[in-house]
Amino acid sequence: MHKPVLFRVTNNLKVGGVQRRLRALLPLLADHYDVHVVTYKDRGVFFEELADLGVRTHFLPRRGHWDPAGIRKLARLFREHRADIVHTHSFGGNIFGILGAALARVPVRIAQVHLSELHWYGATALRRRKQMLEETLVHRLFSHRIIFVSRESRGYFQRHTGLPGSMLQILHNGLDLPEAAEAASRNELGVPEGRRLVGFVGRISRGKGVESFLSMAEEAVRGEPEKFHFVVIGDGDGLPRHREWVRDRGLGQDITFLGERRDIHRCYAALDCLAFCSDPGVEGMPGVMLEACAHGLPILARRTAPIEEISEYYDRIAFMEDTVPAAMQLQATLALPPADVTRLREEFSIEAMRDRTIVLYEELARRVAA
Repeated sequence: MHKPVLFRVTNNLKVGGVQRRLRALLPLLADHYDVHVVTYKDRGVFFEELADLGVRTHFLPRRGHWDPAGIRKLARLFREHRADIVHTHSFGGNIFGILGAALARVPVRIAQVHLSELHWYGATALRRRKQMLEETLVHRLFSHRIIFVSRESRGYFQRHTGLPGSMLQILHNGLDLPEAAEAASRNELGVPEGRRLVGFVGRISRGKGVESFLSMAEEAVRGEPEKFHFVVIGDGDGLPRHREWVRDRGLGQDITFLGERRDIHRCYAALDCLAFCSDPGVEGMPGVMLEACAHGLPILARRTAPIEEISEYYDRIAFMEDTVPAAMQLQATLALPPADVTRLREEFSIEAMRDRTIVLYEELARRVAA
């Protein structure tokens, strides 16, 4: 039986939140669709992995999201494979991919927004305003549906585009949530025994709250020596600066930088607590939080709208208070009772995302056909 042809369009398949979800989701969709993925900035580590898992991968460099030659090449690729559905990701991919799909007359065209305030990333307010107007025009003319990962991202987008609510739909992220993982040993991680291990997990870049995490760590170890040890798991441009900050304050025995880890679930299992410090407006629906919840970890988090949305499904989350000492907040978080993760898995598992994605595709295919 002929499978409908699905294309997903994204900038790269490196190790990032969006990319990891695509890596988990697309092979599951391959049972129902002839699945292709197009990258246009870089291939990334998942490019070959997906190809080995039955997903056809294409690298199609382009010069900006309005590149006429790139859009024509993309449309030609869609026509060649008789695409039935094109599903694009993020600002650049949405414009480039939706225009290519419209030119190729692909029946179903879906865009996805993963962030709120950082979705339009221009360096100046004028540049960001231009990006808003560009994307609004493309969606008004050519998109059938725009998908959002949280209530916050949907609300932010609608306020700035004025697009009708009928075009905008929330589809929560899904992750390949592990049932259990063998914890990495303290010796393997290079951290001391006998201390509670508090972790930061994520990209070390603007808005992720690394500075807040390190300041909290400094306050906690000054107030409660020998009680906590802090680890930073992730990589990014800010890593050298933060290493230097820790060195200058003599905190090298209390804070360890583990870099990017492919065995991230073993690292979660080794933690006693996760501290989630991202700034408001930076995260769409953070995969780090969902992964930590799936491991049953107690979490101390900055209060933001997406975290409050997650807390509706998982109640082992404490919110940071500026007036309470860091060590006291960590102790209270560690004392939170175990949580039932059933509702979390029902909403945020990769299988739940697969099922809701298929329902979305089938609904739009029927509507367009009618």
